[in-house]
This record gives sequence, structure tokens and C-alpha cells, in this order.
Amino acid sequence: MNHHDKDFTKELSKLKINRSLDTEKKERMKMTLSKHAEKKRAQQQRKSKVKHAFIWLSTAAVIVLCGVFIFQIIKNDSVTAPDTEQEDTTAYLELDPDMQHDIYPVDPKDMGGVESEKRSDFEDSTSVFSIRENGTEADTILLEGTEEEVTVHNFTIEPYNIQFQIEEFLSNYETTEDEVRFYSNAENAEVRIHVAESATIEDTITDVQESYDHKFDDAEEPQALPADENAFEGVTQHISDPPEGYYLYQVDNNVLIIQYDYDIEAADGVSPRLELLRNSIQ
Repeated sequence: MNHHDKDFTKELSKLKINRSLDTEKKERMKMTLSKHAEKKRAQQQRKSKVKHAFIWLSTAAVIVLCGVFIFQIIKNDSVTAPDTEQEDTTAYLELDPDMQHDIYPVDPKDMGGVESEKRSDFEDSTSVFSIRENGTEADTILLEGTEEEVTVHNFTIEPYNIQFQIEEFLSNYETTEDEVRFYSNAENAEVRIHVAESATIEDTITDVQESYDHKFDDAEEPQALPADENAFEGVTQHISDPPEGYYLYQVDNNVLIIQYDYDIEAADGVSPRLELLRNSIQ
């Protein structure tokens, strides 16, 4: 028995109609009840569709409101954080072309890269051995028993900030990766200076001696340098043929290494200039 037959039978029971009614009447009643059932189902379907549509519209409204709220926040942030790069570029373009270079030596659009390069150059310069000149001044030294006024050149070793003076006679210089060499015009005398990092005099002295091809094997033992020459503890060793030697100074955690050599004919002039160098170290 199908669904319509069940409804038909149920309604016949409610109306207490005899099941033996003739076939024609049964069919008419069946059609009437079937139409009524179809109408009722259609009403229920319409109510269901309206209910689902209301839920969907409510959800969509919430999503739209959230989107509007987020967009407003982003818009406000963009207003409160002005584009300074854009402002600089606009100001640059509004200037007379002749004034652009004077006020903005570099196009503002390129400033970020320039600043990075400057920082990089500065960081590199603080970790590489270099010599900085600090001008000249007058001083006196004792040459062959007579005081003479001379010109001295002031230098600083970076990045160690070690300062010293070189007299005019030895003021020519050239630098390599980790050393500076001062020399006379005739190149009959020279002084080489470099720094051993994170070292002590005891750590360094053997290597320095060996750099002279074992010439110090038969020389006297290293001697302590006078304490009143400068503020640093130091040792020296010298040989006379040919005249050459070294000074080692403990400067904080590093060792300042000064090596020299000169022709025997220049001995009288070089010794007081080396003394001036030692006294000037600070």
C-alpha cells in the first residue's frame, strides 16, 4: 500500500465511513485527500526554504560586517603611518635640478642602500689594521750631542687606538694587510710596526726572533725596557751587525711589535729617533 492509500484509509477511519463504499466514491475521496496532502507538503517546503534563506542571509551579513571592520582598521593604519620615503622623493623632485644635488647628494630612493653600505664600510674599518694620520708638531731631539728642533708626525693604529710619533726622517710609510713600514728617503733606515692580537710578550717573542733567521741565537737575552719611557711593559733585543732589533710592548690584551734595521752609517741619527718613538707610545 502506498503513502496515498494509507492517508486515504486513515481519513476513512476518522470519518467512520464504511470501507464498502462504491469504487467511484472511494476514488473521488482519494483524489481530494491526495490534493490536500500535496498542498500541505508544498507549504512545509516553502517554510523550510524561507528558514534556510534567513539563516544564509544572516551569515552573509555577519561576514560582510567583519570585512568592513577589518578594511577600516587597515585604512586607518595606512593613514597614521605616512610613507616618509615617498615624501622625500616628492620633495626631491620639486627642487630645482641644480639644488637637488646640493641638498640630496643621493637620490632619496637610493638612500636605503647607501646607508647599508656606509654601515658595512664602518664595520669593516673597525676590524682591519690601518694607520690614521693626526697632523704634525714641533719637538726636539738630541742629535750627536746637540739638541735640534724637528718635525714629528702623529699617527694612530686602528682599530687598537695605539698612538705614536715618527720623526720627519722616517715619515715615509706604506701599509700592508697587517703592518705599516716607515722608511727614510734614502731607504737606509726603516721601522715596521704591527699588532699581535690576544697575545702576550711571552707568546710572541719566539716568533719575532725567528723572523730574523736565528740571528739572535748568540745575542744577549731580551732586556726589559725602561719603565719611564711610556705606560707599557716592554722588552727589547738588539744586534749590531747589521744594526737591527725589536721592541715588544704589552698593550692591553695585544702585543705591539716594532722592528727596525738601518745602515751603520745612519746609526747616530736613527737611535734618538727610535727613542722619540718609544717615548710617544700611548
